[in-house]
Amino acid sequence: MSNPFLYAAAAALIAAAAFFLVWLASRRSLMEDARAEYRERCETKPATVRGVDEQVFERLYVSAHEPRGALYIAAALLLAVAITPLAGVGLIALWPYIVMTLDGGPWYDVGYYPWMFYMFFGLCGCWALAGAFVARIHHARTPESFHPALARARGEPLDDVVIPRKRPKWAVKARPDPAPDSAVTPDN
Repeated sequence: MSNPFLYAAAAALIAAAAFFLVWLASRRSLMEDARAEYRERCETKPATVRGVDEQVFERLYVSAHEPRGALYIAAALLLAVAITPLAGVGLIALWPYIVMTLDGGPWYDVGYYPWMFYMFFGLCGCWALAGAFVARIHHARTPESFHPALARARGEPLDDVVIPRKRPKWAVKARPDPAPDSAVTPDN
């Protein structure tokens, strides 16, 4: 039982379990923090939680602050471990079709350097595709930031809010044109 893929799969599964446990422990801690934050806001700043019950506040708080990366890293590792056997079988089955058009020397046989190069980068590519797939899901499911989500839960329309931005240092002396639409034309 000295297959390096088994050792790598075991290490990846242990790492995935560790990342999942980190996510789970952080989520539990954040639930407690959310309850304490809600009670504190009810006492000191009741306008910030007006119309928001404790369960909604907890859900918004946890979804905005949880370490989602740990959960998705665990998912990517599990997916990579799951697709490795299929990728290995597929790459081995594809190799004869790739070398079919070559001169057919013995250096293209299974086990020689071209085949090892092909298998190494083929498996790395499959693992990268697994990571890209999970990263795509991670970015597609990004939750809203806490303060805007809390404002929406209170019923405030955020689409009409204009957030003032500080002018950059290089634009301190630049002044906007007070009347851009009433520009003087040379015909007048």
